[in-house]
Amino acid sequence: MILHPSLASADPLHLHQAISQFEDSPIGSWHLDIEDTSFISNITFGLKTVRSVFEATRHPLSFHLMVANPWPWFRALSPYKPAWIFVHAETLNNPAEALAAIRDTGARAGLAFNPATPPEPYIYLKEHLDGCLVMTSEPDGHGQCFNPALIDKVAACARYFPDAECWADGGIAEPAGQQLKQAGAKHLVLGRALFSADDPAAMLEHFRSASHG
Repeated sequence: MILHPSLASADPLHLHQAISQFEDSPIGSWHLDIEDTSFISNITFGLKTVRSVFEATRHPLSFHLMVANPWPWFRALSPYKPAWIFVHAETLNNPAEALAAIRDTGARAGLAFNPATPPEPYIYLKEHLDGCLVMTSEPDGHGQCFNPALIDKVAACARYFPDAECWADGGIAEPAGQQLKQAGAKHLVLGRALFSADDPAAMLEHFRSASHG
């Protein structure tokens, strides 16, 4: 299981401290949600912050574009050597074209699915996908609690997109991590479970050890 701390859950006044404590940890990437109020009543990171994070870490960056128009972001993120860019299926009329544009940045290309969005209409894209990201909580700004019913959706995506790497993102605590691994998730995005802990780096190690069990 590959773990990705989500900076949207870190204290925005202490991002450098949050990044520094994981510099020697085996994380998959720093995960940045780019939000413009289209999916949730929040605005997160602009390009100045993205640049600062890029310059502050040796770890790669992954991006989850929760924006109404993701197209300008592909080229804008390119200088920061994104490892992954996920774009929401709900925002795309021509998803194959968008996935190709993401790959042009050097990033691996993925589709993200809101809880209510079925993955079945996108099976035709399985040859175009490097990854799929299943939202395991509503991006509602009201606790964003993990919904165990979405474990089945993770398992379905693992079947529908066998050559893509399955990610899960939203309200994930350690017991859910085990269930998601069994369902076929290879990547977990961890936010509040890490940054609400007294020792976030120790909590990450706890997740990592549990995922090897």
